[in-house]
Amino acid sequence: MKKLFCIFMSTIIIFSATSCKGVKQEVEKLAVVLAIGFDLTPENKYLVTVQILNPQENSSQSTSSKKGGGQDPSSEVLIFSSEGDTPLDAINRLSIDYGRNLYFGHSDYLVIGKNLAESGLSLLVDAILRGYETRPDNTLLLAKDKASKILAFKPIDEPIPSNSVKKLITLQSIRGFSPVVTRLDFASTLSSKTTAPIMGIIDISKDNNIGNTFKLAGTGVFEKDKLIGYLDINETRGMQWIRGKVKNGNITVTTPDNSKVTFSIINGSSKIKSSIENDSVTIEITIKSQSNILEMPGKLDPMKDPKIMDDLAKLQSEAIENEVKLALNAAQKKLNADIFDFGGLIHREHPAYWKKTEDNWNHIFPNIKVNVNVDSSLKGPGVISKPIK
Repeated sequence: MKKLFCIFMSTIIIFSATSCKGVKQEVEKLAVVLAIGFDLTPENKYLVTVQILNPQENSSQSTSSKKGGGQDPSSEVLIFSSEGDTPLDAINRLSIDYGRNLYFGHSDYLVIGKNLAESGLSLLVDAILRGYETRPDNTLLLAKDKASKILAFKPIDEPIPSNSVKKLITLQSIRGFSPVVTRLDFASTLSSKTTAPIMGIIDISKDNNIGNTFKLAGTGVFEKDKLIGYLDINETRGMQWIRGKVKNGNITVTTPDNSKVTFSIINGSSKIKSSIENDSVTIEITIKSQSNILEMPGKLDPMKDPKIMDDLAKLQSEAIENEVKLALNAAQKKLNADIFDFGGLIHREHPAYWKKTEDNWNHIFPNIKVNVNVDSSLKGPGVISKPIK
């Protein structure tokens, strides 16, 4: 029996090893892509730009300096672009020009240019979903101008630009000033009848104090696969409060005597319910936030007067409610786009009503009543308990 088992296991190992033949690719023949960008040219061609890990950093026999077209051979990354009639045609042409197969297994995000987003993303989404190498959790980002500019930009704080963007994506996933939307998220909302697709905005910040860096803030809003408008950073965080995505960050309020108090958010959550009466929809949003006091004027002493903590919590609730109302106004009045998936909520909680109104939801959504209830609690006054006089 033991002998038969050994023969069986040997057979499995042999077939497992041989099954990879033809699929295995030698590392030195691959171009490792760290980030991708797509634009639409004036001639309606797809322009792909890729950020490739410079093989010369790890191999003295690399030919990247010859292929780099004047790029710095000591740079950690190389930037290449190519045009094509379709997204994959552009990628194939780039691979031929560069002389290596492009490997997308390590790519972290994909940037889409404004012109392409406005013209429609259905073909691009189809292409990136069918690709087996790229991960479905890759983040999609929207450029206010050209994606190629974002891909070519090298910030002062990172030799590998994609690392800088990855840190921003991680930060904004809990701070709420930009939504983190994967290619699978976008494709799902694209095919949904209940919600409008969105995408976080990436830009280049030209701050004289810290130098040129990436900035990830704001939201692009789509109707089907076409870009129709934007949310600013405050409207975006209001949207993220509703979606329960704000878990960290700061919020500053003004007291009745015009002093400024800043809170450090340590947790946030939201619950959304719907009701229908006489064919009229009402949405109830309940947001809970927990914070600590980060800074406040010296004359406030919550240790002497505990009511101060309650008053400050109320001010924080009002500030959060204002951000939420900014998002609601932008979605309902400016863009007429259900970016909160209220339609999905109605579909789940009131299927009969949804069935008779889904084709008319775009006309119903701007006029639905939304009640916002915010409950903020302050856990503590910070490290110091007494004011600094």
